[in-house]
Amino acid sequence: MAGKLEFKKEVAKSGKVQPYPYHFSTDFTEPDWKRLPGYKNVTREEWESALWQKRNLVKNVQQLKEVFGAFISDSQLLDIQRDQQERATMALLVPPQMINTMNEKDLKADPVRRYMLPFFSERDRKWTSHPRSGRDSLHEAEMWVVEGLTHRYPTKVLAELLSTCPQYCGHCTRMDLVGTSVPQVPKRKFEHGQKDRLEAI
Repeated sequence: MAGKLEFKKEVAKSGKVQPYPYHFSTDFTEPDWKRLPGYKNVTREEWESALWQKRNLVKNVQQLKEVFGAFISDSQLLDIQRDQQERATMALLVPPQMINTMNEKDLKADPVRRYMLPFFSERDRKWTSHPRSGRDSLHEAEMWVVEGLTHRYPTKVLAELLSTCPQYCGHCTRMDLVGTSVPQVPKRKFEHGQKDRLEAI
């Protein structure tokens, strides 16, 4: 709240006015993770630890069942598993904090769940992804100056330092490189070690 007030004071002092009104003013309060069966014994210290979050990434439907318990049905788990086997472009990797934002009482309709854990049955039969989507939709690898360095604009570069991410989103524009291979997308692997890549970049 203090940060918001300071920002308002700075804007008022500068004489600048926001060009568009922003009406949303509710502060986000993280839901209590202990409502989820798999996290009921997790302490605040553990929950707020980045290391604990990393060690408890959800990587498969069995772990999803352990986290959600009775909140997720066997048919929903099978739907997610089928999507992973037949349509997903990214492996399953969801941090506990992302799972905690999902509405466990209505997982089917929850937008975050749809974003991170799509059901096979939700995918459009004709377009399982965006019609222009591809392994490298932005053609970044074609523009590599050296491996991992894309120079698309005169004043900017994109340096892809790692082939991992804290979570794997199904819409990832770097699905060609990020994560482990899935049946639909065999992932590109860096040919050079990280030290050599960084030196070349």
